Amino acid sequence: MPKNKRINTKTLAEDQNKSSQPLQVHPVFNRWDVVVEGWYVVCRSKDIGINRVKSFDVCGQHICIFRNSKSVVTAMDGFCPHMGVDLGIGKVVNDRVQCFFHHWEFDANGLCQFIPAGEDPPKKVCLTTYQVEEKYGLIWVHPNLNTEYSVPEVPDLEGKNTLYSHGKIYERRCHHHITMINGIDPQHLSTVHNINITMDINVKQAHSNMIDIELSGIIPDVRFSERIAKKLLGDRYAYSMKYIDGCIGILTIMKNVRFLGKYHILPPLHILFAYQLIERGRTQVRPIFITKKRPGLLGYLKSRCLILLSKLAFYSLKGEDGEVYDNIRFSTHHLLPMDAPIGKYIQYINRLKPSIWSKV
Repeated sequence: MPKNKRINTKTLAEDQNKSSQPLQVHPVFNRWDVVVEGWYVVCRSKDIGINRVKSFDVCGQHICIFRNSKSVVTAMDGFCPHMGVDLGIGKVVNDRVQCFFHHWEFDANGLCQFIPAGEDPPKKVCLTTYQVEEKYGLIWVHPNLNTEYSVPEVPDLEGKNTLYSHGKIYERRCHHHITMINGIDPQHLSTVHNINITMDINVKQAHSNMIDIELSGIIPDVRFSERIAKKLLGDRYAYSMKYIDGCIGILTIMKNVRFLGKYHILPPLHILFAYQLIERGRTQVRPIFITKKRPGLLGYLKSRCLILLSKLAFYSLKGEDGEVYDNIRFSTHHLLPMDAPIGKYIQYINRLKPSIWSKV
């Protein structure tokens, strides 16, 4: 993410009422000084051309990204180990990053391969490099060079060709672990969105870095809007949230609905959310709308319509939730039995592995 020099001068809610309303401190959950191992968006793929280099701040880490002559992207620490100059103002020479200041050159492994002063490169000079992947038109970076996980795919679309559309990036004034809870809080569906569906909750955790939470229920027919929804979508409604590494969420809505209660013609809609910290008190959220790529002109139009439906569904609810997160002081002291998915989510977050980008 590009540097942003805006200064946050407002006192955070979590810094207030410390004596009268003490907060529980968790190992990982809601910690600004902990960055877990996971995939984080750096920039759009098109922002880094062939033989180009730029630097970005990602979760408090200064990262240098360069693309060589074969279009292969590399990520490494962004300060030259010689005198600390920003490598992003340098250039790419012979598929290496050349520092602007003294022209030291570093290869894709972070090793110094050339010094124009006539001396041999110091053998111990090596920049830390990171795992990189390009997906959904974005460049992603992982703090662990040897991670065994790729950038997540939508569960229903794994291995399939997809179409995607980037939503507008927005910010929240709380940790992204808090904003991620929004999709698994069944109470607020009725209190905020006036959606009265009694939900059954199913929680699965197949891998240590992932958790799936599915909510399903019967659509009531008390209100006019509920009766219309029941006519159009059938009796039951379900949606799911899949969390990966505590920094990516995949929302799937309209699961198993039947148009007019009979016809299974509406496929699920998918939204991937990429989260990351900007600074203490500021979180960035990047929504990506994804669907299956269908053949032919009609298939393309259908896919685009589904992406549009995903956007309409998301933005119709986003505004109603927004003000909640601008001054929230999230407490975990008094969770109710109906908050069970939130409690399990917090336990999952606390088991995640902090990365070398953490400040603890």
